[in-house]
Amino acid sequence: MAHLATDLAVTLPEDRPGMLAKALGAVGSSGINIDGYAEMDGVVHVLTTQLDATRRALGQAGFRVVTEQPVLLVPIADTPGSAARVFQRIADAKINVQFSYLATGNRLVIGASDLEAVKRALDG
Repeated sequence: MAHLATDLAVTLPEDRPGMLAKALGAVGSSGINIDGYAEMDGVVHVLTTQLDATRRALGQAGFRVVTEQPVLLVPIADTPGSAARVFQRIADAKINVQFSYLATGNRLVIGASDLEAVKRALDG
């Protein structure tokens, strides 16, 4: 069943080798498990269950959280077309997905302006 979580978007201060390793390493060395992440164009999206500690670890390592927003975690089967079927149901409900990535345990992380509408579209 889909449920809500929180995504932290963090800027990398420089686009150079090692910056992603430094950001993820800061979280890991604090004993925090990363449930999912995606990096694009110098912004890392991090999903953890320990928000305060993750925020603190990233800040102490010199990274700045630029957004913190609710996301929907949607379990999917590890079979061809599973993600496409989820996104088709969202599209059929005329909901725009702002971003998505895959988290551990075959879960889609979905950011959208109306998460309740996404949840209704997937539960229906």
